[in-house]
Amino acid sequence: MNDLNKTMELEEHISQTMQTPFATKNPSHHKKQTANEHINNLFRKHFPIVNNGHYSLPEPKLMFKDCLWKVKELQILKDELNNVKSYLDKYDSHEWQLHTRLRNIAKNVMTNLRIKVEPELLTQAWCKFYEIVSSFPLVPVNHINCNNKSFTSIHLCEAPGAFITSLNHWLKTNEPDIQWNWIAMTLNPYYEGNPSSVMIDDDRFIRHTLDHWCFGEDNTGNIMNLSNLDELIKVSELENNIFLITADGSIDCTDVPAEQESVLTHLHFCETVAALHLLATGGSFLLKIFTTFECNTICLLYLLSCCFDNVNVIKPITSKEGNSETYVVCINFKGPTFISPYLEKLREHYDHGPQQAIFSESDIPPEFIEQIIECSKFFKAHQCLVIENNIITFKSTNRKMLHDLKQMQYIVADKYIKDYNLQKLKSGEIVGKAVALEKSTNTNEHRRTLQGSYHERCEQQHLSPSERLESFCNDFNKLKLHVKSNTCMKYESTKLPENLHICSGKIFHRICNSKFCSRIALKIKNGVDDILMTLGYKIQFPSTESIKKLEDEVSNKFQHKVLVFPSTNEYDSHKIITKICDTIQCLNSGETLILIGYPLLTYLSVGLLYILSCTFSVLKVTASNDLGLEITLENYNSNLKALEFLHEIKAASVNIEKQGRAVLEIIPVSVLYEGFNLCYSAEEFNCWVIKTYIDYVLYKVKDNTIDGKSNT
Repeated sequence: MNDLNKTMELEEHISQTMQTPFATKNPSHHKKQTANEHINNLFRKHFPIVNNGHYSLPEPKLMFKDCLWKVKELQILKDELNNVKSYLDKYDSHEWQLHTRLRNIAKNVMTNLRIKVEPELLTQAWCKFYEIVSSFPLVPVNHINCNNKSFTSIHLCEAPGAFITSLNHWLKTNEPDIQWNWIAMTLNPYYEGNPSSVMIDDDRFIRHTLDHWCFGEDNTGNIMNLSNLDELIKVSELENNIFLITADGSIDCTDVPAEQESVLTHLHFCETVAALHLLATGGSFLLKIFTTFECNTICLLYLLSCCFDNVNVIKPITSKEGNSETYVVCINFKGPTFISPYLEKLREHYDHGPQQAIFSESDIPPEFIEQIIECSKFFKAHQCLVIENNIITFKSTNRKMLHDLKQMQYIVADKYIKDYNLQKLKSGEIVGKAVALEKSTNTNEHRRTLQGSYHERCEQQHLSPSERLESFCNDFNKLKLHVKSNTCMKYESTKLPENLHICSGKIFHRICNSKFCSRIALKIKNGVDDILMTLGYKIQFPSTESIKKLEDEVSNKFQHKVLVFPSTNEYDSHKIITKICDTIQCLNSGETLILIGYPLLTYLSVGLLYILSCTFSVLKVTASNDLGLEITLENYNSNLKALEFLHEIKAASVNIEKQGRAVLEIIPVSVLYEGFNLCYSAEEFNCWVIKTYIDYVLYKVKDNTIDGKSNT
């Protein structure tokens, strides 16, 4: 069946079965009641998982024994949901997102909050958490009061930090006498080896609250690494009364939308196991999940239902209506003594995720399975109705329908503030630095966007390498660049930081994300590099001819030196440190140093340039068509403290390399932003040089003037 016939069939089905909230033959008074009832139901999208007292965990030795099993009724629901979702494959994702955003019933909630309440770090996640914490006893006040009115919360997969600021707001306005501390673990925004698809761009709150963040033993912040969990446990041992853990993790599933739940199984498993390690008796756990069709999601929910006295699944009204996102609210943990016999068995499957069923199907009571089926039906019906409504109204100009929708959006926004008793915070009651958050410029402000429909993105995978290169070039041309050829920016000599902060972590050889570059630009560059490797091409940029021409020009100038960083797919922090440190030792007073091909994509490289710039009078960055970024450091003047810093960095690098790790940072992030203005213009320069590189690659491939074959 083609897309047109499929859509017509769906529209006919909806027109026959769907009733709008206002569909009524009665007078306007009854119409208003119907609307209010509908809105009240939107605020009550939750399903209790009732424990009848017969739920118990099997012995640890019986876990992870059986193959993955399926529940027929749930697989039918999965197929029905995916069938409805498949109608969206032909829509341009950007247009569809705009449409669903305008039709979102909670569209005005954030606007109302921003005007009337002025929350710190207001996001959709802030709204979702506030709704949940106001609807359930997520903060166990009685247990906290019995423990000196103090507690610690731990927040997993938390970037950019909205659950934390939302919890703070709730505590300050509802339980002001409680003394609260918090620890958070999320993917480290300053570790450039993490895939961009799982990173959050906004690091402003993290930057100003770094003392509260734990990025684990390897500094990636990846909670799915057992050594990182153990590091979090170690950090948490210093805290008492951990009565709340939240887990808000997700993974980009846009390329496999039908298998979102399976893709996320490992993450949800690790978040749950982490919570069971850390929580105190009587504590609460909040876990984001999606659908509940698969074996190990059922097993996790059963595990939680056995470990907590009360479990509910909720879809907050401020959660995007058309997606599968729900939250599992777990109240009153039975305690470490209850779960400790199972932890070692759970840890065995932590790093790789459960490849077999956590529990045998026979170990889960049939009445529990029945509850999961009813729960799945409940949320699946809500989601399908929203998707179907959005399809019917796509590009609709029905004024009556739009008017009714807007009225409902205003009612929902007012009801949200009233029902949850939102109030402004007093001065001094926020978590971060409000002034700093407002004035900070996010160096990676480009939002993640998808080009075209799902069908179109699938078709791109079948293009030839040269066609894909052309496609990447076209995608890049859609980005707005502020730097032009021959743009030159000058930075005066800056003051050295007081101290170094040499930070090491898991080694990586490709820069997958960068706070100093657009997410889209870097993704395109890495895609181009992948194609070149597939073709076996090795293209050097800047070209050897351009570099030789510069070196010939410089040789005629007094006291000028050129330092070249050849283009390579292998990022190596130790080579960069060695090259910079060895070069600076050989410079004479008054000399000028020109860096060609120097990567401005990592905190290490920007930090090194910061220290280097403190030994020169002027730093200039020039966008050169032939050379890429030409970084010129004029008038070297030996700075003993800077030289000591560089010596310390090189010595640390040698030791870190022996450990098989990378140097990630040498200057604290907050100090780097405060002291080095280049941080705020690096993104534009990097976007420009990537564009120049891609144009050069396309020219070389089309012209068949490749420098040579790579060794790969």
